[in-house]
Amino acid sequence: MPRRSRHLAGTAAALAAVLASAAPAFAQGYGGTVEDILVRAESLLAQERVNESIVQFQEVRTLCPTPGEIVSSMQGEARAHIVIKEFLPAAGLLEEAAQRFPDDPRIADVLYMAGFARRQGGDLKGAIPLFEKALEHNPTPDVLPAIKYQLANTLRLTGQAGKAGPLVADFETEFPQHQLIPNALYTAAIAFHDSRELEKSETTYRHLIETYPRTQAALESLYELGVVLSERGKRSEAAEFFRRYSNGSPSSPVAARAMERAADMTFFHSPSEAALYYGVAQVKAQSNPTPTVPDLAVSRWLGAKLAIARALSQTWVLALLAGVLIVAAGAAAWFGLRRWRRRGAGQPGQAIIT
Repeated sequence: MPRRSRHLAGTAAALAAVLASAAPAFAQGYGGTVEDILVRAESLLAQERVNESIVQFQEVRTLCPTPGEIVSSMQGEARAHIVIKEFLPAAGLLEEAAQRFPDDPRIADVLYMAGFARRQGGDLKGAIPLFEKALEHNPTPDVLPAIKYQLANTLRLTGQAGKAGPLVADFETEFPQHQLIPNALYTAAIAFHDSRELEKSETTYRHLIETYPRTQAALESLYELGVVLSERGKRSEAAEFFRRYSNGSPSSPVAARAMERAADMTFFHSPSEAALYYGVAQVKAQSNPTPTVPDLAVSRWLGAKLAIARALSQTWVLALLAGVLIVAAGAAAWFGLRRWRRRGAGQPGQAIIT
């Protein structure tokens, strides 16, 4: 750190210490000291008395709080707004705190929380620079994995898959045993798929499914891996993963589409099997919830595909039976001819006259 920066940091620390020591003398309101009001506000928030807690957090800033207490009050008020799903007002408070007090040791947490609030409020593009700034401020190890994961996920959702995949590709080795590893791997696999790195996507999905089989991310990966395999021309294996997804999540809104895609993968080499899968897809489409994403619903041609698969199945059975009968008749005729020739050769008077 440059000398001038160290000097300014030391001056700021000294000033903060002076303000902190003077705070109890000046920061006194009808509800007690700033510290008392902050404690009361946190208690009210814990009791889910959100609006009352917001009033208390705001009262702190009408007294003579230290910079640290101002940040605490703004953080607390923002958390209260998040509880009642007022995400953008929460983000505004946190961004203001980061702008006014850039040297606060909690700045990375404040920026991460602001990015999270922006994302939850639907402002994905606004969340990205906040997550990036949070990473630049040396976040503590307890929050660093969450920041990287949220940034990667938000980048992917805004069409920046090329940046998202590499960001969490090594998440497992960077943060061993972390609870977000399956989600991070899932995000990386989807990002690789979106950026058309199909081999990397397939490898990541397989690793996730094999290493973390009991997680929700692994279950969702079964369907996604089926999609990747179908795009790579591995139709039989794709059908297997679509079936595994449907069996693992039978009441999912996507289960019907998974069975339809499994049928599509088996249609040409086994129409009878495809007919069975189409039938299951039709039943699930009627009984399961409707997907919120139209692309994950069954196609409008499902009924027609089922009818064609059944017809082909019956036709192929008849054709196979006819083939068997023809072969059997041919064999019988051949054996009959041989038998006739043998009898003819043994009769008197059949010698060749020259």
